[in-house]
Amino acid sequence: MGCPPSGGQRHDAAPLPRCEPGCPLEDPSQANRRARGRIVTSILTNNSAIIALQTLSSINKDLDTTSNRISTGQRISSAADGAAYWSIAQTLRSDNGSLSAVTDAMRLDANSVKAAAGGVNQVTENLTTIKNKLINAISTNVDRATTQNEINDLLKGIKTTADNTVMNGSNWLSVNSGAAGFSDQVGLVSAFSRNNGTVTVSTSKLDTGSFIIYDSNASGTSNTTLTTAFTAIAASSTVAGAEGATVAVSGTAADKKGFLDTKYVITPGAAGATAVVQSIKDFNISALGKGDADKAQIQAYIKVIDATILKLQSGSSSLGSTSTLIASQQDFTKKLSDINTSSIGALVDADMEEESTKLKALQTQQQLGIQSLSISNSAAQNILSLFR
Repeated sequence: MGCPPSGGQRHDAAPLPRCEPGCPLEDPSQANRRARGRIVTSILTNNSAIIALQTLSSINKDLDTTSNRISTGQRISSAADGAAYWSIAQTLRSDNGSLSAVTDAMRLDANSVKAAAGGVNQVTENLTTIKNKLINAISTNVDRATTQNEINDLLKGIKTTADNTVMNGSNWLSVNSGAAGFSDQVGLVSAFSRNNGTVTVSTSKLDTGSFIIYDSNASGTSNTTLTTAFTAIAASSTVAGAEGATVAVSGTAADKKGFLDTKYVITPGAAGATAVVQSIKDFNISALGKGDADKAQIQAYIKVIDATILKLQSGSSSLGSTSTLIASQQDFTKKLSDINTSSIGALVDADMEEESTKLKALQTQQQLGIQSLSISNSAAQNILSLFR
């Protein structure tokens, strides 16, 4: 049908027919809209291929990320994946390493405490045997020479035990208090903590003075006869003199440890003063007679032995409580390490179920993306059919 007349349309006239595309009287805006909606095929620019390639690249990137999470088991394996979480996880890993070192140190300390406790218990048993033999020696029917030999063997056994109670290069039972840097206060690692970025390794002190058996720096003399003077609290000596006599005593109980850490007693007498110094460094009962004075001497030895046993029992109790404390700290440190490990997992571990599901979906998307790109690339080839 042709175009309507150029004149105006009457109100009673029939509606004019709509112009066909390309009609001279077509509204220009309508023609422009139709031109913009037309898909133009170009052999230089393939827009659909560009879009398909962008989509495929995004899919491949997500696929690489998912594959990396599955292979490493971590959703954050480097700072690039999440700097904040990665930094926190690295700090926790460092703390776990420190806690592991603390655990190793406590294990060494625990072994040293156990070794010392075993040595002290063995020495205490020997001393108890010596005390029992001394009690028997008070009787007049006992061969004191034989008893003395048995006691000497027990004392040698005590010395051997003390010298050989070495753990991690340290000996707490046989010491040299005169050595440079010596201290009877031993530091034991007890804890590791981090507070406001500050790392602290805590230690506890163990007083070894209560169970030192031998001190090579201690000096003294051994004797079984009455003397007029003595210079150290090292044996059992009795000094008696006439009224006005002067007796010099050097050394104090606080200066010596172990068997030499005993006491001396100065008792005023009618004729002057009597000083008694007792120790179990060395003593001899075989030369003693059967009189009351000799029995009193044996009883004095028994008192020293008994006092030493009580002291070692106190030291053994200290070692026992220290061993319990170390075991408790080891358990607590293990729990802290486990908590840190769980925290690290919560921060950086990947959800394997989620990632495996995502992997399947991305692999499907990748295949579809490749097919879409292939279709887009083949569209330009259709133009060749127009020239055939």
